[in-house]
Amino acid sequence: MLRNLGSASRSLKRTFMSSRITMNKPVLYSVQDTARVITLNRANKLNALNTEMCESMFHTLNEYAKSDCSQLIILKSANQPRAFCAGGDVATVAVQNTSGDVVDSLKFFTSEYSLNLQLATYAKPIVAIMDGITMGGGVGLSIHTPFRIATENTKWAMPEMDIGFFPDVGTTFAMPRILTMANTNSQMALYLALTGDVIDGKDAYMMGLASHYVEHERLESLQARLAELKPVAGPKNDSELFFRMVNNAIEEFTSSLPEGYNFKFTKDQLDVIENCFDIKKVLSIKDVFKFLDDMIADSSSSHEAINFIDEVKQKLSQKSRISSEVALRLLQENSIDNIEGAIRRDLCTAGNFCLAYSKEGSSPVQFSEATIHKLVKKQKTPYPWKSSENLSSSQVTSLISPKPSIPVSLVKSFTNVTWKQYPYHLKYQLPTEQTIMKQFARMAESSTITKKDLIAYFTSVDASTRGKIGVEEICNIVIDRKCSIDDSNNLTWTHK
Repeated sequence: MLRNLGSASRSLKRTFMSSRITMNKPVLYSVQDTARVITLNRANKLNALNTEMCESMFHTLNEYAKSDCSQLIILKSANQPRAFCAGGDVATVAVQNTSGDVVDSLKFFTSEYSLNLQLATYAKPIVAIMDGITMGGGVGLSIHTPFRIATENTKWAMPEMDIGFFPDVGTTFAMPRILTMANTNSQMALYLALTGDVIDGKDAYMMGLASHYVEHERLESLQARLAELKPVAGPKNDSELFFRMVNNAIEEFTSSLPEGYNFKFTKDQLDVIENCFDIKKVLSIKDVFKFLDDMIADSSSSHEAINFIDEVKQKLSQKSRISSEVALRLLQENSIDNIEGAIRRDLCTAGNFCLAYSKEGSSPVQFSEATIHKLVKKQKTPYPWKSSENLSSSQVTSLISPKPSIPVSLVKSFTNVTWKQYPYHLKYQLPTEQTIMKQFARMAESSTITKKDLIAYFTSVDASTRGKIGVEEICNIVIDRKCSIDDSNNLTWTHK
């Protein structure tokens, strides 16, 4: 009897120790019915990604992709609502660079960007729950997935300009394609990349950075509902039907926008962004400042627009000019490339930025020094950037191009495909300005239409937006900014 009790005690102790070791792992994996749940578990670092985490998720997702038992993936955080993922562990990268361990830094970025490409091209639905801080590498984990859930706790940003890096993880591919407003020529994408503005959950949803808005208290029930889903019998390759099932299940839990909600950017502010951050007109960051100054000098600019311009100029003046020029070029290149080419370009750029420190001042890049200044030494003041007035176009090209001395390449995933447009993103998020404009043009071909007519199409007719939270709000924002209304309430699209 006593021997049995002793044996049981030792068994319980081993079980407890094993459980504790498992819970201390930076990424946890669990099965919930047909769902596979990936939980970021590096709470003391706000789930900042390292090589171990990225490689672990990459290999596990490959196994899930092969399995007929796993139907969808849920990507979440163990310490929500504090943080989903605050980014990549660039503080460690910077220290490695300055210590001569660039190989380890390149290994990290290779693992992270390979994971980004895998998420973007994954054949099964992935639901990313951005409940808390979602910045840098955290954006990379979520922005490429078709189902991106924002909550009242979401804080979304790409703040790389502050540390002399660049908007990486494929965001310069994603933002030109999914942002809903003031983004015909990637204007909003460039604005967010350069300023690092923090976007809350409601605005992230309205802007297309999130596909759905769900309050924190509903997330547990949503996860249980998603885990119940099973593909219906039918053609084996009819994956789109299951994606629609996932979307419909999420819609059951979406939350209304708060009463009195106002979008982050006003009409005049959106006009400033649209006029001054056009990547087809901006050849260098000097052009952004010129366009901003031109609007200040324009007598028709409102006081609100001028105040906003002053704020934007102040933000931009504190950022790394080198990083800003690289961000612009990456948007120009990656907005027209395929997803694999775009992320490969990010990897080459990251390699060049990591190696810059070893060039003893010959490189204009100050990524490692600025990152240590801000994230290691915790300095509150902006880093004192080198002057970059004479940075040439060829120098920018060199910074984003592959080098024989930096042999990096993405790891192929199980799916191993690429494309130029996300296959599902625009089907499940709010409509973009371009979508609304095209529908206006179709309706206007046969008759005059009113604001009510156009809104009714998206709220009541279009199957992809019918009944979706925020549709009427985004239509109102777009129509009020882009259209004029005559005495008979008929619309004319006047603002291209």
